[in-house]
Amino acid sequence: MLYNVAQLMKAPVGTSLVYDIDEEDVQLDSDLKVIGPLTGHVRLRRINQGLLVDGWVELALDLTCTRCLKEFEQPMHVDFAEQFNPTVDVLTGLPMPPIDEEEIFPIDEHHLVDLTEAIRQNVLLALPMVTLCREDCKGLCPQCGHDLNLGPCECQPEVDTRMSVLAKLLQDGSNSES
Repeated sequence: MLYNVAQLMKAPVGTSLVYDIDEEDVQLDSDLKVIGPLTGHVRLRRINQGLLVDGWVELALDLTCTRCLKEFEQPMHVDFAEQFNPTVDVLTGLPMPPIDEEEIFPIDEHHLVDLTEAIRQNVLLALPMVTLCREDCKGLCPQCGHDLNLGPCECQPEVDTRMSVLAKLLQDGSNSES
């Protein structure tokens, strides 16, 4: 997802370029497995300091359910807006002062904008904290590991031994009423 922005950096503030994104075999992160193409739309706008890049992407990720541990496909729509500043002056070719802010991405010395890292970060932020294969996933039995989505298992519920005194009181109370 590389874009040459040399001409845009020479243009007046407010000038913009628009591109469609259609990438096959995208690798965003070692932990994120993208299934199929990554599609979307991006707008690059000239601002005083550099470029403001905004748009959206659609992709599908191969995730693991945190309850039942099955892999599933999660479609995502992710909006993004990031600032890119030049590392080299487009007119003189001289290096620009380093950027102190961590939120700003660099435009490399060849005047190329690479959206991969910006999109990766925005996809990571858009991921849910708990990934579920479906909303009503029942998970695994804590005793035998049976997938409870396939039906109940034969395990008896664990009894907390600290509560045995209460169970005895309940039994004694039911015996005294008779």
